Amino acid sequence: MGKTATAFKDIGKLCSDLLSKDYKVGKNTVEVKSKTANGVTFTPLATKSGDSISGSLATKYVFPGGVSAEATVATSGIVSSTIEATGLAKGLTVTLDCETGKTSLLASGKATLDYKQEAFTGKCSYDYCKGDAAAAVSGAYGPLTLGGSADYSVSKATMTKYAAAMQFDASDFAITTKLSEALAKADSKVYEGSYFHKVSSAMQVGTEIKKAQNKDVGLAFGCMYKLDKDTTVKGKVDADGILSTSYKQKISPITTLTLAATVDTASLSESSKHKFGMALNITP
Repeated sequence: MGKTATAFKDIGKLCSDLLSKDYKVGKNTVEVKSKTANGVTFTPLATKSGDSISGSLATKYVFPGGVSAEATVATSGIVSSTIEATGLAKGLTVTLDCETGKTSLLASGKATLDYKQEAFTGKCSYDYCKGDAAAAVSGAYGPLTLGGSADYSVSKATMTKYAAAMQFDASDFAITTKLSEALAKADSKVYEGSYFHKVSSAMQVGTEIKKAQNKDVGLAFGCMYKLDKDTTVKGKVDADGILSTSYKQKISPITTLTLAATVDTASLSESSKHKFGMALNITP
């Protein structure tokens, strides 16, 4: 049996998550996730950013037959809902999303088909309100995964974006390359490459390089280390001199605390350029 194909959106995800997750700064969040006896999940979320406070309440219920429904109400007045069905055919997931707008009743209404087999994945979507269509495919051959995606504007009758990516997977590392371009923007072609290495069960390292047309090369390097089963520390540095750190602690069986900070090493004396963030997640 060959390697299971990685979905196109997940190509390079191992390194991307290592360099981006748990680094939320500039805001403090508290999330509580609870489930009632009849299976309804409630997730209130509060966020404080500067002097502003925002929040949302999400509810989710899984019906028999592989159908789930989720609705979210935000303090901004926007209501979004999602219906997902997984029992129609083997490997097929159908998703319907809609979202209200601040000035209109419906700002987005999207249908998505996601099909997965062992050596192939395909995904297509269409947003009725925006007139945007998108498609992505990926296939695996041995340790190699190849994929591509394209976005098409029905109202403008033109392709707006495209991307192609390749990933090589080994037992303890992954190498990824990617090319993308937004056709409506000048000089928008971007070349990306990443390397992820699982050094041990407790340590991971990764590096990412990005080159956009007419811009300097972007480079980031990061690592993660598990001090014990409940504690994780992470750190990364990029070509702009931004040093980021995070500390994640499971302080009880139902509570996880994440602290993150970024320091601009090129402007150490300017406190406004250094940021801090906190996230508290409670799941009874």
